[in-house]
Amino acid sequence: MLPTRRSLKKVFSGLAAVLCILLFVNDRSVGQNHNWRKIQGRPLVKFDWNCASSSTYPQSKLHRAVKDALKHEKFAEGMPDRAFPFDLNHDGKPEYFVPLDCGAVGNCTWAVFALSPTRFLGNVNGQYIFVHKRAGGWPVIVTYGHLSAMEGALGTYVFTRGRYRMSGKQLPIGPEDRTLEIQNVRGHKMPKFLDKAHGACKDLGS
Repeated sequence: MLPTRRSLKKVFSGLAAVLCILLFVNDRSVGQNHNWRKIQGRPLVKFDWNCASSSTYPQSKLHRAVKDALKHEKFAEGMPDRAFPFDLNHDGKPEYFVPLDCGAVGNCTWAVFALSPTRFLGNVNGQYIFVHKRAGGWPVIVTYGHLSAMEGALGTYVFTRGRYRMSGKQLPIGPEDRTLEIQNVRGHKMPKFLDKAHGACKDLGS
């Protein structure tokens, strides 16, 4: 007996529901991958708090801008004394990542600044920051935040309306065969292209 129009409608409705569930489950990784396509294959640099240095921190030029940025950090203690310089937009002049506030597990809130003129380019959050140069524009920045020995999360930041802002939700990183204890979702593997990033200093991760 041939299926009726009503039965076919139920089948297609069921398939559509399953597809929506699958898309919802994977929406975080899909959204991240859309932005990651712009940086895969590029030479990435990876840094953390240990790579920031007081010798590269232009305190006299950034003091006021950093002081303003600190007003929004509830748990920051004192003025920062270090920065990590990196030429994001490939114009021959470095931008500066200044750790405003860092937690016990190594995660920091980093304020990004440019000079000449001095301007605030937004905040990014994480223990490890992955950056690359992009001629004629501002590149995507990826961050990894450490949550426990078994899990963390990747954030993706894009430059829009004059600031770096997080794009979409964070991607949970951890065991794929179980629900993560802290984030209460299934984990994902660390993307291979991030593993190839060049460490910015010998003390990275220490």
